[in-house]
Amino acid sequence: MVQPNKIIRTSRRTLSLSISKNGELIVRAPRRLSLDYIFQFIQQKEKWINNKQRSIKDNMSFNYDVINYNKFLVLGKLYSKKEINKVKQAEMVSNEIIVPSTEDSLRQLRAVERLYIKMARELLFERTEYFASLMKLNYETLKIIRSHSKWGSCDAKGNIKLNYKTIMLSPKVVDYIVIHELSHLIEMNHSKEFYRVVEAVMPNWIEQRTELKKMNFLLQLF
Repeated sequence: MVQPNKIIRTSRRTLSLSISKNGELIVRAPRRLSLDYIFQFIQQKEKWINNKQRSIKDNMSFNYDVINYNKFLVLGKLYSKKEINKVKQAEMVSNEIIVPSTEDSLRQLRAVERLYIKMARELLFERTEYFASLMKLNYETLKIIRSHSKWGSCDAKGNIKLNYKTIMLSPKVVDYIVIHELSHLIEMNHSKEFYRVVEAVMPNWIEQRTELKKMNFLLQLF
């Protein structure tokens, strides 16, 4: 039988199961709900849990080199890491990303992160301006952020935040994120009306959202 990694007791009235980005089974349950009932519920959902965890495991295995920083993604394309002496900054050359040759792996990652931020700032400002013009919308500010939990956000005042890690995603998924956040300038929710706004600009948004969910593990990098 599948065993939960965490059981979180709260004042909620319902029982729920979720699978984390790392494939952990998280149970959220009312404080007084018996363990017997919780484990019966898990048993009923065992097929769903196994399928979900298997999918995450396969995805993590497929992206082993990315997760372990042996290769780097830029707009959905893989680039090999090449270490060179006396190099201070990361640079993308042909099919490789040049990094400083050093035993300090953190220094290498910070160099790649700075490269990502620079590229993301250029791309995201350009794509946000493009789609804002296309959708006839005005936003207040755009800020490039570092986050381990979200790709972007938009508040009621029109301030948009986009994660620099979007630079690792394919161009179409990047556009989906930009369109998604701009659409919140019209609908500050995730209602049917909101997704109609998204669909008017990107008819295949479901395909891009599905791809984005597969790539959520990238949020944990750097």
